[in-house]
Formats: sequence, structure tokens, C-alpha cells
Amino acid sequence: MHKQHENELYYAGRLKLPLISYALDMTYLERLDETYVDFTQVHDCFEIYFCLENCLQMFVGGREYELSSGEFLLIMPGMPHNVVSNPSEKMKYLDVMFEWPKVEKGTEQHRPLAKKISKLASLDFAVKGSCNLAHVTKLLNKMEKEMKERDIGWNYLFRGFCLEFLIYCLREVIEPVTIFPAEMENINLAIKITKYMHNNYSEKITLKDVAEMMHVSSRQVQRIFKDFFGVSFNRALNLYRLNHAKNYLIHTDLTIDEVAWKVGLSSPQTLYKLFREQENMSIGKYRKREKERLRNVNYECS
Repeated sequence: MHKQHENELYYAGRLKLPLISYALDMTYLERLDETYVDFTQVHDCFEIYFCLENCLQMFVGGREYELSSGEFLLIMPGMPHNVVSNPSEKMKYLDVMFEWPKVEKGTEQHRPLAKKISKLASLDFAVKGSCNLAHVTKLLNKMEKEMKERDIGWNYLFRGFCLEFLIYCLREVIEPVTIFPAEMENINLAIKITKYMHNNYSEKITLKDVAEMMHVSSRQVQRIFKDFFGVSFNRALNLYRLNHAKNYLIHTDLTIDEVAWKVGLSSPQTLYKLFREQENMSIGKYRKREKERLRNVNYECS
């Protein structure tokens, strides 16, 4: 990576880009030009080089590639690669690094996209694709605008634009994902249950009640939650309540007991335990930290 100039698009750090039941991590994004002198690199993640202007020449895994505007290379983890530097020839390109979650055994049928992308990691060559350059350019301009202005919610919009770019590229180099009727039925059921949780999290919700309401067995509900979310129904419900509790802690002055009651937890002790497990800190420390962050954001925007 090289030193960022005033008008560059640059991001370094772990940014979670959420999908339905899991997330990918973007760790680096930068728009570069011919002034950047590259060297042979190897990373334990996927990487996309997207040619934005003129021509981009690269060596990847001992093979030579040439990209025109609108074309990109998907480089697999562990592949040595470098851009051929020639300061006398103008060029612009985007470099993006991201990590894809491993597909756990037994969940492959419900995570076909993740499964297909994970398989790409075993290839010993880079995969070349092409996208609509005008669309990509608009996305990059939106990213840069949000990073510069940093208006309220900018990070959420920036995250969305990054995810759109990655999916836009990835769908050009992998075969379409096929979802069979039985899988679609389970997906729809998972969505219905999560919607029910969203609307009723403050009430007493049991696995048995949800199963009866959805006209399925408790065992099927448990299996769907394990397959799609990697946790049990009760665990997912408690984590969902925890996220709502965070909003109350940050935006209100309710007591811990009141917050626990508001989100449907059986006792404040359960809320204390969830915080220790998920945030590795006390509720008081979390509340103080996030309220301070909120004050700083409001101050910057005033």
C-alpha cells in the first residue's frame, strides 16, 4: 500500500459486509495509478484488481495477464502477484482485498454462493472477468463521496457500495447459484421466523410456539437455524434481543433491569452474561463508550 493523497479512494481495516446468514470481510481498498511502484506480494485472502483506465499488465502465479478498461482479475489466496510498473504509461486501477467465510460441513446446501467461491481458492490461476465500467465508476465515486463528507450513516452506505462492487464482479466469474424448491422453502421459512422474532422480540417467545405457528416441528425450526445461522433458535433469539438492548443503552437512560424487560429477556443477569460473552466488557463500560461516540458524532455534524 502507498501513501494516500488528498483525492484518492482508500480504505484499510476490517470491514464486515453482511449477507443473509454470514458476512465477508473487506480488508483493503484503494484506487491506484502508474505512480505506484508495485512488488511481488502474497496474501492469505482473495484480491481483485480492476482496470479503470487504459491498460493494466500483471504477473500472477508465473502467468502474464493484460487487462483493458472494465476488466478485472480475481486472484486466489496464496498466489504471488505484481503489477508491471511503467511510469511513462498512464493507468488507473482498483485493488480490493477480501476474505470469504469458510463453509462449515453440513451447511453447504444452504450456502451455495459461499461454497462456489470457496472452491475458487483451490485454483492455481487467476480468473479474468469484465464489468460495466460506467457502473463501477459510479460506485467508486459514491464511495469516495461518503468517505470525504462522512455525513450521518456514511459508513453504512459505504459498506453497501463495497458489497455491491464485490458481488457485481464475483457474479461475472462464477456460475449462477441454483436454488431448488426444497431449499427455497426452507429459506422462506427462515425469513418468516426472523420476521416474527423482529416483531415480537419483547414478548415471551418459545421454540414450541414458533414451530406451531409455522406449522412445522420444533426439530425442523432448530435445524433451519443451525443451517442458516449456525446457532440454536434460543441463541439466535437472545443475540437478536442483545442488539435491541444496545440501542436502548445508547439512546436512552433506562436502567439495566428496564432494558432487559424491554427486550424480553428473563432477567438482567441474562443481559449481563450476553454482554460479557459477545462484547467482552461490562454493560456500564459499553454504555459509556458508545454514548461518548454518539456525542462526538453529533458534535462533528453540528
